[in-house]
Amino acid sequence: MVKKRYDNKIYLKYSKNEVVDVNHIDDIEHDFIRETLKFMNVTYGVEIINWADIPTKGTGLGSSSSFLVGLLLALHTLEGRTPSKEALCTQSTYIEIDKCEKPIGVQDHYAATHGGFNKMDFGEDVNRGSYKRVTGFGLCDQELREISEHLHLFYTGVTRESKDILTIQNENLINDNEVINHMHENVAVAQTLSQELVKKNFNSIPSALRQNWELKKKFAGSISNQELDNLCDRALTLGGAQAGKIIGAGGGGFMLFWAEDKKKLKEALADYQELPFVIDKYGSRIVLNIEVLSW
Repeated sequence: MVKKRYDNKIYLKYSKNEVVDVNHIDDIEHDFIRETLKFMNVTYGVEIINWADIPTKGTGLGSSSSFLVGLLLALHTLEGRTPSKEALCTQSTYIEIDKCEKPIGVQDHYAATHGGFNKMDFGEDVNRGSYKRVTGFGLCDQELREISEHLHLFYTGVTRESKDILTIQNENLINDNEVINHMHENVAVAQTLSQELVKKNFNSIPSALRQNWELKKKFAGSISNQELDNLCDRALTLGGAQAGKIIGAGGGGFMLFWAEDKKKLKEALADYQELPFVIDKYGSRIVLNIEVLSW
């Protein structure tokens, strides 16, 4: 939630509270908010409040990028603009990667902005240069619900800084030929899955999840650990899950499982907290906009 203030103060309420003068934006501790306000050239008092259903750091669910996309959209709306999805993606990736120096990719920003169930292509072309493309599979609401009902998120109880894991992974993707080959295999898994999803073959999803998890663990040694392996094994052997994988960089956060029998899975993982969710088809959006008129 964002609203203008008329006392030249910036009030921030998230897991911490901050109050700074509008002329001292550099004093803001929250790096995303600080750099976003500077990027937007905010020269007026403003109050920003953030609520979240998950821990604010280290979950692997793309929460930082989602927060940033939402903040940008809210501030643009506050100033009377309606930014395009491409503009939100470009601006949010610039702030997080270039200004806040996070060693991440751009997929979280595109997922948060577009919503839905998509194939995302990022690459370089000799004719077009750098390109980014988001393509939906034309799924109806019932099909999105069907997929959502088979996917289950469980919190491992461990949060971690993804920076260290991603730094090692990125180094391996430059210097380790074996890891590079595994990444190419992972891209092939995604390509095969997208071809099956075009044909509405949802049974191909668990197979792709299993292959992805086995390949992902080879990108860096810290992506998995004994606790995560034990959790996945329990879900597969006792919970009847057909597949499971860590979400995000790895090392902790949330595990995602594909299962037909939700009750059996929950019983097997009774000491872990499930996070209910459904696939959102809209992406980041304004849910309430009240314009305050000055007379």
